[in-house]
Amino acid sequence: MFSLSRTNQKGFTLLEMIVVIIVIGIMTAMVIPRLSGNRNREFNLLVDQVSDIVLMFAHRSSTSNQPSGIRYDSELHQFELLAKFNEDGDKYWDIDPLALPILFPKWIDENDVELFIDGELMDTSQWPITVAPGEVRPLIEVSLGWESRHALISLSSHSIGPSVWLDGNGSDPLVPIDLDAQGRGREEW
Repeated sequence: MFSLSRTNQKGFTLLEMIVVIIVIGIMTAMVIPRLSGNRNREFNLLVDQVSDIVLMFAHRSSTSNQPSGIRYDSELHQFELLAKFNEDGDKYWDIDPLALPILFPKWIDENDVELFIDGELMDTSQWPITVAPGEVRPLIEVSLGWESRHALISLSSHSIGPSVWLDGNGSDPLVPIDLDAQGRGREEW
């Protein structure tokens, strides 16, 4: 006669194995979409951070009495806002202590980051893009790419802040308006 006691049986029943496989399948179905969209969100965040550094550069170049600069350091794989320091009569460029450098993710290749000055590709590892007080700022463009994604951050010489074009969609640059020249000097804002 058969004994129904399970004292000598080792292992899992078929039903237990099926339940475990179904639970694992449901959990992976919930996690995989989050993981695949993570790099897209990280790329968007990177574009926003680079745009913020370019905005700070624009602000400092138009309002500060000190020179300012930006660069992409391909060795450290980071984008930096620079300030000129004077120590014992020795002047040098270094990272602005009020703006932390943006560390690029490892999955973005250094060839996918390009800086242009007036349409000409520049290597800013050795010589940063700099502007002294009172100088006219050149057209600065930062191009970022990853797989099928592309972003262009453009700072024209007369704009207050950068325009950002992400995957073909973007905004026009912020341009100062002379209300007096347009005959609108007495209008309320």
